[in-house]
Amino acid sequence: MKKRIFYTLMIFLTLGFQVAQSQSNLVVTGNEKMKNVKLVLLTMVRHPWEQGTAANAFMESGDDHIAILLADETVSRQSKDGRLAYIPGLRNITDPCVCGESVMFAYQKTKDEKYKLAAEKMLAYIDKAPGNAAGIQYHNMDQPMIAADCMYMVPTFYSVMGRFDEAVRQVDARFTLLWNEEKGAMNHMWDGEKNKLWRDKRWASASGWNIAAIIKVLHSLPEGMKEERTRLNGYLNKLVSGVLKYQRSDGLFHDFLDESNSFVETNAAQMIAYGIYRGVLWGYLDKSYIPAADRMRIAANAKVDKDGFVRDVAGAPAFSSSGVSPEGQAFYILMEAAAEDYHKQK
Repeated sequence: MKKRIFYTLMIFLTLGFQVAQSQSNLVVTGNEKMKNVKLVLLTMVRHPWEQGTAANAFMESGDDHIAILLADETVSRQSKDGRLAYIPGLRNITDPCVCGESVMFAYQKTKDEKYKLAAEKMLAYIDKAPGNAAGIQYHNMDQPMIAADCMYMVPTFYSVMGRFDEAVRQVDARFTLLWNEEKGAMNHMWDGEKNKLWRDKRWASASGWNIAAIIKVLHSLPEGMKEERTRLNGYLNKLVSGVLKYQRSDGLFHDFLDESNSFVETNAAQMIAYGIYRGVLWGYLDKSYIPAADRMRIAANAKVDKDGFVRDVAGAPAFSSSGVSPEGQAFYILMEAAAEDYHKQK
């Protein structure tokens, strides 16, 4: 326990030192509410998926310098086996992949080879990571479980690394495995050894992660991959139209989409709104979805308190009750960046 506290403190001090070194150039963009949300996020980031999602948020909102700082700290914590943003004792296989986008972004902006080498080391790790018979990586080292949220981690990383065929194969396999046609949403978890559901729940954020992921992979594919683009676009439309039937009158969703006794949750709405704004802007979704996204955005904005915390998201660390989380902060930023881009160009 003492070792973990020590390592966590050292991580915090490392990131704080890097920010302090560059504070003369450090600018957090946005209005007062947005700046507060971003500053809160910077106090919360720690685990690999949180680090990567936070960096993605700063990238899309134009805060390149902060994204590069986060990428630099990500690389400084790379494990010997290749996992980015490593924390001692980490059992997770897939989540470190989400850091790859910001690491490659840092390489493109700085031309520093350390970033490229770190991303390639992460790629070599995930290529050989344990998974099911179809080659879909398990979420954790000690469990044969495939989580729907990992659509945002693995396929997107393959696309960032230019492995488009593998990115598409991963989307195909993961969507086929966890899509629930009857419910119109993603099942949450699959047992890769017993070939049955590990968790028979339609977690709202699982569908949110998938919408955000498919949009990113779809938009990254070369124009020549027409058949693949059409297929992924089909997944996206099925998923968006499926989850919208669960939208409440207040614009939000229950934590479990089809269970009205579960708490009302904020982050799924942010994720879905992000996907809709980007999807309509990039031509993958019909603009008739925009009113639903606008209702989500209004509802999410009402959940931001005076300090910048996005309240009533599936709360860290267990994500089983209402609270706050780094991904809730990050997807508020991503949603707002996507909405701004849409409204500028519509």
